[in-house]
Amino acid sequence: MRLHLLEIQAFGPFADRQYVDFDALSDQGLFLLNGPTGAGKSSVLDAVCFALYGSVPGARQAAKRLRSDHAAESVAPEVCLEFSVGDRRFRVVRSPSWERPARRGSGTTTEQARTLLSERVGGDWVQKSARNDEAGLELHQLLGMDKEQFTKVVMLPQGEFAAFLRADAKPRRELLQRLFSTTRFEDLERLFLEESQRSARALEEEQANQRHVYLRAVDEAQRHGIGIEETVTVPAGASPPAPDPATGIHGLTEAVRARWEEAAAESTELAEGSALADGALAAVSRRRSRSAALARLRAQRTEHEGRAEEVAQSVDALRRHDEARGLGSVLDLADDAASAADLARLGQDAAIERARANAVVADYLDADVVLGGAASEEDRARVSAAFEVASAASAVLKAALPDERRRQEVRRDLVGLQNKMADLDAKLDAVDRELDALRRRRAEDIERLGPLRRAADGLAHLRAELVAVEAVGRVVEQFGAAEERGRRADSAYLHASESFLDLKEQWLDLLRLRLEQSAEELAERLEDGEPCPVCGSPEHPAPVASPGGDRVTLGQEQEARRRQAEAEGALHDARGVRDAVRLEIADLAARGGDRSADDVEAAVLAARVRLQEAETAHAECASVEERVALAAEEEERLRVRQDVGRAERSDAEARQGSLADQDLLLSRRIDELRAGAASLADRIAEVESAARDLDEVLRAAEGFDRAGAMLEDSLARLLAALSGTAFDDAGEARAALMPDALLARTRTSVADHEVQGHRLDAAWEDDEIRQGLRDETDGLSAPTEEDERAAHSAAVELRTRTHRAGITAEVLGHSVAQLEAYARQLARIEERISPLRERAQLTSSIAETARGGGDNLYKMSLATYVLASRLEQVAAAATERLLEMSDGRYQLVHSDATAGNKRSGLGLNVIDGWTGNRRDTSTLSGGESFMASLALALGLADVVQQEAGGLDIETLFVDEGFGSLDDQALEQVMDALEGLRSGGRVVGLVSHVPELKQRVSAQLQVVKGRQGSSLRFVEQPVSV
Repeated sequence: MRLHLLEIQAFGPFADRQYVDFDALSDQGLFLLNGPTGAGKSSVLDAVCFALYGSVPGARQAAKRLRSDHAAESVAPEVCLEFSVGDRRFRVVRSPSWERPARRGSGTTTEQARTLLSERVGGDWVQKSARNDEAGLELHQLLGMDKEQFTKVVMLPQGEFAAFLRADAKPRRELLQRLFSTTRFEDLERLFLEESQRSARALEEEQANQRHVYLRAVDEAQRHGIGIEETVTVPAGASPPAPDPATGIHGLTEAVRARWEEAAAESTELAEGSALADGALAAVSRRRSRSAALARLRAQRTEHEGRAEEVAQSVDALRRHDEARGLGSVLDLADDAASAADLARLGQDAAIERARANAVVADYLDADVVLGGAASEEDRARVSAAFEVASAASAVLKAALPDERRRQEVRRDLVGLQNKMADLDAKLDAVDRELDALRRRRAEDIERLGPLRRAADGLAHLRAELVAVEAVGRVVEQFGAAEERGRRADSAYLHASESFLDLKEQWLDLLRLRLEQSAEELAERLEDGEPCPVCGSPEHPAPVASPGGDRVTLGQEQEARRRQAEAEGALHDARGVRDAVRLEIADLAARGGDRSADDVEAAVLAARVRLQEAETAHAECASVEERVALAAEEEERLRVRQDVGRAERSDAEARQGSLADQDLLLSRRIDELRAGAASLADRIAEVESAARDLDEVLRAAEGFDRAGAMLEDSLARLLAALSGTAFDDAGEARAALMPDALLARTRTSVADHEVQGHRLDAAWEDDEIRQGLRDETDGLSAPTEEDERAAHSAAVELRTRTHRAGITAEVLGHSVAQLEAYARQLARIEERISPLRERAQLTSSIAETARGGGDNLYKMSLATYVLASRLEQVAAAATERLLEMSDGRYQLVHSDATAGNKRSGLGLNVIDGWTGNRRDTSTLSGGESFMASLALALGLADVVQQEAGGLDIETLFVDEGFGSLDDQALEQVMDALEGLRSGGRVVGLVSHVPELKQRVSAQLQVVKGRQGSSLRFVEQPVSV
C-alpha cells in the first residue's frame, strides 16, 4: 500500500484546503514531517487514518469534533486521499458529521457523514461506492487490516511502544489482543469451561436423580414403619455405616416383602370369618321379614272390612246419578232455551247501543227509532229504508276508489322521481370526486416514477456485486478448510521432525559406540612381539581393556543409518506438504479468505438487501406505470358515466312536472267524496259500518222474538218428563248428577275395594305368609330389631377388618413392586453415571489447563500462549533491527518465566552482547529504550503485515523520540531507517528535532498561525 496525494479541508487545525504530494516527498525515500508543538503534525496522520477508516486514532476520536474551528461556518470538512494497492489506484473522499448553517432562518442543521470511494480505470475515476458501511468494507478488504493494526503498522507510535517495552504483562496483553485477534482461542477457553460445566451439571443431575430414587424408596418403606437401620446389622456401640443405595433398597424390599406375606395370611383368615357372619345375618333378617309380612296382612284385612258401609253409600249415589242422567237431554234443552232468550235480549241491547254510538247512522235515521229497537212494523220499515240508502252510498264511494289509487300511484311516482333525482345527483357528485381522486393519484404516480426509475437503475451491477461478494464467502470457507489442513500438515511435520531427530540420535549413539569399541577389537588382536597395526611398536604396555557387554556391529550401525535416512526423506516430504498448504493459505488470504466470516456474511446480506431494494423498485416502477395507464382508461369511463347521468336527470325533471298536474286534478274530485274523512277507504268504512249497525238492529229484534217462543216450548216438555221419576222437580234431578271427576273417583273407589278383597284372599297362599304361620305353629318367636342389629354389627365389624387387612396387604404388595422398580431404575442410573463421572473429570482438567490452572506450570491461558507466540515472533523480528541500531550489542527475547503467583507468558528481556547477561528492558537508558522501542515497533509491523496476508506496505511513518539519541546512536538509527527504503519503501519521520532537519532533505513543514495551520513542501541540501 502506497500513499500518493492527500487533501485536507476544514479538518483539525487546517482551515483552508491543504495538499500533500507524497510522490514528491517519496523521491528521496525518506522525508521529515516537522513543525512546532501543536501545529498539527499528528493531524496529518489523523487525516490519513480518517480517510481510510472513518475515524482517528486514540482519544482524539472520543472528542467527536473533527471539524476545524478556524474554517468558515459554511465550509464542509473533507479529507481526500489517493493511494495504490498493488497495481490498482484508488481515491477515497470522506466528510465527518458536522453542523452547517441552516439554509432558511437561523440555527444549524446536522450534515451527515459521507464517503465516496473511486478507482482509476483507464485514466478515469470510476465510482465504486457512496455508502459509508459499503466503502468501509471495501477498504478493509483492500488493506487487509483494521484501524488498530494500521495505526501500529503504518504509523509507528514510538512512544506507545516505549511504554509497551516497560509495561508489565497486562498492558502488553491488551495491545497484543488489539493487534492479533485471539477471539477464537478465548472462545475455545470459554467452550472448554462451558463443556466442563455442562458435564458437571449432567453428573450432578444424574447423582441427584440417584439420590431422589433412593430417598423415594426410603419414603416408600417408611410408610409401613420400616427404616433403613432395620435392614443392616450394627454392632453395639457402633454408628451405622453410610448407606449404599443398591444394598439399602434390596434390604428395604426384603423387609417390606416379609410384612406383605404376613398381612396376606391375616386377610385370608378374616375373609373366612366374615363369610360366616354374613350367613347368620341373612337368616335373622329373613325370619324377621316373614313375621312382619304376616302382621301387615292381618292389619290390611281389618282395614278392608271397616270400609264396607262407606262403599255401600257410594253404590247408592251411583244409582241415583244414572237415573238423573236419563233426564239429561230434557234438562239440557230447557237450559239452552233459557240461555238463548237471555243472549237474544243482550244482543238486541248491544245492537241498539252500537247504532246509537255510530254518528253516521244519524245521517240516515232518527235517533228515536233506533232507541225503540224497531219494536213496531213501521219502525222496522224505516230502519230497512235507511239501510238501503247507506248501501247505495257505499257503492258510489267504492266506484271512486280507482281514482284514489291512481292518485297514490302518481304520488309514489313523484316520490320515486325525487329519490331518483337525488340518487342521480349523488352519483354525479361521486363521479366528480372519483375523477378528482383519480387525477390526484395519477399525478402522484407520475411523480413517483422518476425516483423509482432511478432506484431501479444499476440492477445488473448490483447482481454482479452480489456474485462477487458471495465468491469471497466461498473463499473464506476454503480458507478455513485450508487452515485446518495446515494445522494437520504442521502436526505431521512436527511428528516427522521428532522422529528424524530421535533416529538420528540413535544412529549417532551407535556410531559413537562402534568407534569406541574399535580400539577394544584392536587390543584383543595384539600379540607380544607382533607390531601394532596402528603405531607399529612390538611392545604393548597398556592395551585397552574390554569392559564387556554386547558390541555394536557394522550391520547394526548401517541399519540405524538407513532408518535415519528414511526418516529424513519423510521429513522432507512433510515439509513439502506443509509449504504447499501454506502457499495455498497465503493465496486464499490474498483473495480475502482471512476475513471474518461474520463480516463477509454481513456484506453478502447488505448486497442482497441492496439488490432486493433495486428489484423491488423495478417491480414497483412497472406497477406504477401500469396504474397510470389504467387510470387514464378509468378517467374516460367516468366521463361517459357523467354524461349519461346528466341526461337521465333532465328526463326525470320533465316527468316530474307531468305527474304533478295529474295529482292536482285527482285530489279535487276525491276531496269532495271523502266528506272530511282521511280517505275514500275510511269514508266507505264509515258508511258500511252504519249500514251494518242498521241491519243488526233489524236482526236483533227478530232474534229476540224467536228465542221467547222456544223457551215456552222447552219448559212444557220438562214438566212432562219429571212425572213418574224419584225426583220431585228439576232441581232435585240436577243435584243427583255428580261431576265427572267425582263420578270417576267414586267408581274407582268401589272397584278398588272389590279388587283389594280378592287380593287379600289370595295373599294367604303366599310362601312367605305360609312359612310365617308355620313358625308360629312351631312356637318360634319373631327376632327383634335388637337381634338383627347385633348380627349386623358383628358382620360389619368382620367385613371392615377383612377390608382393612386386604387394603394393607395390597398396599404392601404395591410397595414391594415399587421398590423393585426403584432398584431397577437405580441400576440404570448407575450405568449412566460412570461415563459421566469420567467425562466430568476429563473436561474439568482440560478447562483448568486452558485457563492457566491445574497442571499448567506456567499458569498461561490458551489465548496468552498464542499471544506469547506472536510476541516471540515480534521479538525475533525486532532483534534484527536492534542489532543494527546498537552495533550488534542488544537483542530482544521473549520470556515465559513466572514471577511469584503471577501468570507468565508475555515477558520481554534484553540480552547485552557485551556482558552476555539477560536483563529487564526497564534497565535500558533513554536512547537505548528509543532504539529498542523503534525496533519493537518495526518488528511488530512486519509480523502484523504477515498476518494481514503479506500486504506490501510501501509508506511508513515513525513518530517522535529521536531527541533522546546521541550522534552515534542517531547515525545507527538513521542507517536502520535507510534500510527500510529497500524495495521502493517510503519512510516519513515525525519529529521537531533540529538535527533531523539537517539530515533529511525532503521535508513537509507544518506552519502554525492564528487563522489555522498550513502545510508546505521544502527540499534543502543535506549537511554532512
